[in-house]
Amino acid sequence: MNSEEIIEKLKSAKGDKLKDTEVTFGDAIVHLEPGSLREVAEFLKSDPDLNFDYLSCISGVDYLDLEREPRFECVYEFHSMDKNHSIRLRVGVPEEEPTVPTVKDLWPAAIYPEREIYDMFGLTIEGHDEQKRLLMPEEWEGHPLRRDYDLTREKVAFSHNIDFKEELVKEKVPTRYKPNQV
Repeated sequence: MNSEEIIEKLKSAKGDKLKDTEVTFGDAIVHLEPGSLREVAEFLKSDPDLNFDYLSCISGVDYLDLEREPRFECVYEFHSMDKNHSIRLRVGVPEEEPTVPTVKDLWPAAIYPEREIYDMFGLTIEGHDEQKRLLMPEEWEGHPLRRDYDLTREKVAFSHNIDFKEELVKEKVPTRYKPNQV
């Protein structure tokens, strides 16, 4: 199936759940509300003509600077290994209630990307039983990939000798690496 046929099949089966659809550069893209994600994802996996059996990526996006609603988006990339076609689901997540349902029971590969979305963007993954940080320490405050996250408030976060390193950096003369030097 090509991208247009995938979207038409999805529209005929779940059209009331879709916010918008498009084909951009040959890629099927579907825009959804968080409440529709589970039903649409189950259909994509279980329909024999579509058979999206591979979750290749989950990404988070923060549109703070663009002043658009919703502020956040979770982007899911699915691929069918047998049919050799793919689809992208873009789920708009409102800032007031940043929650998206889990898909890890459908695609077990979602376990860690969903935890990363929680850790880096602060989006709650509803139904995920390991809702905890993945990359940052548990005591970390904030979510580093949010566009309003203050990047300069932490000087050195992962060091046991912070004072020594701060002094060392002040004294060190900047040098440029030259590969031919010994």
